[in-house]
Amino acid sequence: MRKLIFNLITVSLVSVFIVVSCKKNKEEQIKTISFNELDFVVNETYPKGDVRRYGLNFENAAQTHPKSKKGMMETVLDVAELGNIEMIFHEGYYNTNLVLNNRQNLNLKFNNSEFSLIHILQTHDTLPKPENINLKGTLVGYAGLGITNASNIAMDSVILKSDISKNLWGLRNAGCHIYLGCNDIKINYLEVQDLGSGSEKYKNAHAALVIDGAGNNPINVQIKKIHIKSSDRHGIYMTGRDHLIDEVIIDKFGVGSSEGMSGMQDAENGEEKDFKALWINKCYDSFIENITINELESKGKYTAHFDSGNKEKPVTIGKFKVINNNPDITILEEDPNGVIIEIKE
Repeated sequence: MRKLIFNLITVSLVSVFIVVSCKKNKEEQIKTISFNELDFVVNETYPKGDVRRYGLNFENAAQTHPKSKKGMMETVLDVAELGNIEMIFHEGYYNTNLVLNNRQNLNLKFNNSEFSLIHILQTHDTLPKPENINLKGTLVGYAGLGITNASNIAMDSVILKSDISKNLWGLRNAGCHIYLGCNDIKINYLEVQDLGSGSEKYKNAHAALVIDGAGNNPINVQIKKIHIKSSDRHGIYMTGRDHLIDEVIIDKFGVGSSEGMSGMQDAENGEEKDFKALWINKCYDSFIENITINELESKGKYTAHFDSGNKEKPVTIGKFKVINNNPDITILEEDPNGVIIEIKE
């Protein structure tokens, strides 16, 4: 009798599993079949993956797609994500933002392709976190680059420059901000040509590169080369852990205004107004291979600020070099701090 009951239960469970599995497979199949790349094609003369095939060009990027009735840029990104298609953007200014919020498993290729703002965010905790995004080629932004709650993001080349006619807010660039919840962010080349200041409109433009996170600081940011050509405020503000930067060049920093500037996370109130080329604070187990700072045209207060840290989990700088040394610009070292410099010139 017990054996019979056991067999009945087993058969019932198997039946439930088969029904659930079939339902799940059917749903997945419907989901897969429901996407058809041809449903979004506007100009068949272009090959699959060329944004022009789906109607996107420099003039209409902010308009509505004729078939999906969604935004033109949003539609092209949907095709890339849902169809697992590498989408190719062309050289020139698209007159819109590149918004990759909540996107996953995305492959895009750029050819000196220009946008206003570049954003990779999780916009709400009920929506997917951006992950597995691969951006090939050279990408240009006129408002800035912001990344939040994202993981496994790879970028070949990012150039941030100022041109108020190509910034949808009519402002100068706000730099690169890698913010809370970020993990495994990799950039081969990051160039910041300008970081703006001058009014409260730039209150959150703290540094050409900011890595911070309100208690959920970024982990494993890897950048092969950073070239900061000019920053009105700080050059680099770095917190978090397990970062790796191969080379840093800072041509000038602190050449602007702190007017309207907000405070900076993990820092004492008021410290944000003392501009530095390199500011390392609450950062652990990280390495900068080479950094060169030019003080010829720089007007900041400190070459570097080695803030709160831990020598047992240090930030190690292989070579720290200052050229055109300005004796009025000094290095501020807190006690304790976690920075170890191997070679200093």
